[in-house]
Formats: sequence, structure tokens, C-alpha cells
Amino acid sequence: MSNVRFGVIGCGNIARAHMWALKNGEGIECYGLYDRIKEHAEKLNGEFDNQFKIFDTAEEMLTCPEIDAVILAVPNYQHHPMFMLAAQYGKHIVCEKPLTMSVELGKEMVEAAKKAGIKTQMGLCTRFEPFVDAMMDHIQAGNLGEVYFIRTEILRRRGAPTGWFGNKEKSGGGPLIDLGVHVIDAAWYLMGKPKPVSVKALNYQKIENKYPKDVEIYSSYENDGNEPYTVEDSTHGIITFEGGKGIMYQASWSLNTDDVEDRMELYGSKGGFIKNPCKLIREEVSGMTETTLFSREGDCYTRQLEDFARVVKGEKESRTPVEDGLQIQKILNGLYESARTGKEVEI
Repeated sequence: MSNVRFGVIGCGNIARAHMWALKNGEGIECYGLYDRIKEHAEKLNGEFDNQFKIFDTAEEMLTCPEIDAVILAVPNYQHHPMFMLAAQYGKHIVCEKPLTMSVELGKEMVEAAKKAGIKTQMGLCTRFEPFVDAMMDHIQAGNLGEVYFIRTEILRRRGAPTGWFGNKEKSGGGPLIDLGVHVIDAAWYLMGKPKPVSVKALNYQKIENKYPKDVEIYSSYENDGNEPYTVEDSTHGIITFEGGKGIMYQASWSLNTDDVEDRMELYGSKGGFIKNPCKLIREEVSGMTETTLFSREGDCYTRQLEDFARVVKGEKESRTPVEDGLQIQKILNGLYESARTGKEVEI
């Protein structure tokens, strides 16, 4: 099998990241684009010298024999129907995070993928960041011992997207489901994906001016200017797992603090790990040591699509299968329920 050929469904900002990955990656290529607003597909295609086929309908793309897999880069509320349609036509699927809007819909997607016999990958691209590989190498080598707690955060001082992102009916939530999902998932993955037990969250919507003069606004491509803002500005919580393990997280679109691209601290019985900067902390014969780690460069979108191409070819298993997306969905929904009720929620 030569290059794995992808069709991209949804032509907004995240699709652009996937397009550059397809352009620069090895063993992968873009064949065509579809968006229900054709002008969006045409505009994105124009950024790549109009070299890809524009499809008039999703069904036309999904019945195209030249396409091996599709990337679902549509708004969150469209993940479920598009996934079910792609599975029906037997296409392998990369689904942007989150999996969908509810656990019940997520279960339908998992079953549809199994029934269709297709390969799947969640767009949880932080798992493909070089620093995660570096951390995992040391964990698997036993240098951290048992990793029992992780603290992680991804904070924007001001960075609330416009359009459908702020409408809970279309997005499912705010920075928790948009940003927090990445660091929560990466922490869970590094911890060995233990079974979640319970969650407790505090969500806030306190910032009145989300778009001050000095802030660049991230504009949703699906934006008619009339979407309500019904999601949290920031989220703070803790997730507990079997064996007494835990993850503490923070995520924000609007918070009066420093911007934090993403920070993570792993606490193990033999050592610790800190990201930004990447340091391994251990007790050696000479005492406590700090070792600065250098990991190879690499765009996580390119790395995840190259990895998925090997999955499609049958060379390996998916690092981020849809089943993991469902487990993360259970955690996210539990956190939102906890924030709503003010109570700890069992998973």
C-alpha cells in the first residue's frame, strides 16, 4: 500500500492544521475536501494551490474509492452524525476531540466502528508531542517508579473563541472540553490509563470582558454573530483512579493569570517529571538531581496522522482509539455534572 489518502470533512481552523500535516508528513496525503458551506472548502483549497478535489456532499466523498480515511474536523455537535455516516461507508476515521456530546452517543460510535471493522483514532494529539514520548520512555524504564499523581494545566489569560465554541448546545462545554481534554488525556495516558473512580470540578464564568483590545480573537469558521456564550471561562478539578492515583487540572479561556501553554508535573515513587522546561528529578547517590531533557522536534498533528497511516496499513494498533475517546468522554461529562451539582461524581 502506498500513501494513505485522506478526505477532510469540515474546513475550519483545525482542518488547516491537518492539511499542513498531510502536506508535510510521510506516507500520507490529502485527496479532497468537503464542507457543507462550499466556500469554506474552496478557500482552504486555495491556500494549497487548489490541488485537491472539492466534494459537493459528504456522501460523495465517503463513496469515493480513492479515499482510504477521513478526518472529521467539524464542530463538536456534528461529530456523532458524521462518524456514523463514515462508518456506514467503511472509511477509517480520525475524529477530532472530544468524541461527541454525551456518553450515550459515544457508545453508539464505538459500536458502529466495531461493526464496520474500521480503524479509528481520536484527535488527542498531545499524546504525540515529543515531550510525552520522552516522559513515557522514562516511565517504562522504571526511572519514575509508580506514577501516582499528576498536576497539569493549560491556561489562557484571554482566548475565548467566538461562534459555536461558546454555545454549550453545540460545543458541549468551554475550555474543559476544548483545552483541558488534551492535558487530562495526556496525563491519563502517561499514568497507564487507570480506571477512573470519581471526579470533582469547579467551573466559573466570571470574566465580563473576554475580548479586550490587546487580544487576538480566535474566530470560529461557523459564526453568524448570534451565538450565545453559555460555557465556563475556567475549570479546576481533580480526578481519582483505582489504586489511589489522581490528576489535578486547570484550564481556561479567560482567567486573570499568566498564559500557560501547557504545564505538567508527574510525581512518582522514584522520580518526578516537569514539563516547561522538561526536567527529570531523581534521588541519586550524590543526592537530588535535575536532568534537563531534550526531545526531538515534531508537529503533533503530523506525527498522529503518520501514526494512523501505519494503523490503517495494519502495521500497529492505534495509540488513541475511539474507545479511549469514550473513557475521556465519561470523565468530561462527570466533571461537568460535578460542577453543575457541586458534588463529587462517581464515574
